Amino acid sequence: MHGCRYIEIPASFIRSRGEEKETGISVCGMLTKEAIEKLYFPSETIPEGLEYIFHTDPSFSQVSADGVRQPPADLRWHETGWLQQFSEMLICISERLGAPASIIEIHPGSNQSVSMKDIALAMRTLRQTYGDHFNGRPPGIVLENRNGSIIEDGRQLREFWTALQHHAPELCGSCGIVLDLSALSNTAGLQGDAFEDYLGAVPVEGIMGLHIHTRHQAPSPKDTIPWETVFATVAGIPHDFFINPEIHHRDQVRETTAFCKGYLGEGGRRVSKWNKHLDTLFSQGALPGECEYGKDPAGMTEHLQGSFEQWFEP
Repeated sequence: MHGCRYIEIPASFIRSRGEEKETGISVCGMLTKEAIEKLYFPSETIPEGLEYIFHTDPSFSQVSADGVRQPPADLRWHETGWLQQFSEMLICISERLGAPASIIEIHPGSNQSVSMKDIALAMRTLRQTYGDHFNGRPPGIVLENRNGSIIEDGRQLREFWTALQHHAPELCGSCGIVLDLSALSNTAGLQGDAFEDYLGAVPVEGIMGLHIHTRHQAPSPKDTIPWETVFATVAGIPHDFFINPEIHHRDQVRETTAFCKGYLGEGGRRVSKWNKHLDTLFSQGALPGECEYGKDPAGMTEHLQGSFEQWFEP
């Protein structure tokens, strides 16, 4: 309906009191096979013609069933056993859905023991483990910047990309950064720095995807985010990439895709230097509520409780 190629599906840990009661696993706990069978239904097949992107746990604090706020999940990219368990969880969800993911989005977390090298090597292991299970179909692995994590500003994103180039160079054609512009803007504001400096530090050759939104609302030229500058930078990306209109209100998706296409050149070119190699692939978030800004206004769980059709009906 929106001309999207991808749908984004949550692959998070336990995220609510309801899920905690349903599965018996504490909030922020990794899903077991039994939990996956309760939270994902095999009837929820991917609509024909769409691929999907996994949005894995962003490591947010959650409130447990007894009303106590729990610390964020610890993303231990440096631990082999934890990474194996994480990979197996994603494989199990994909088996439940009946098809593998094309792209897997991960987050840095806030564990200060994790290095850029650890994340780069973890991406290699995850890609190989997941791809081997699905008959040699490795997904793209992309890292999303997040406020308050160990990778939240432009300099840190550049350091990560340098680490990936050095420690897992074979991944650099298919893996890298998915840049959340709103999160980058929020970090700049909190630190009292210029957004343009943060954006300028991000290596454009490492950008494999973009999250376009303004605090998960439709973006506007009136935003504090300088979208003209953003899309001028985007025009310099030397390869195909995807754009996720990461909007938590489905009636704003069309508005957001039109906003992006306007800057990218469809329906009124605003970027003076156009990248002839650009083949922008739009993805639509499957479920709202996966963010630091608030809960899903419709009251949906963050996992796939319900039918995909409700997100595609006219």
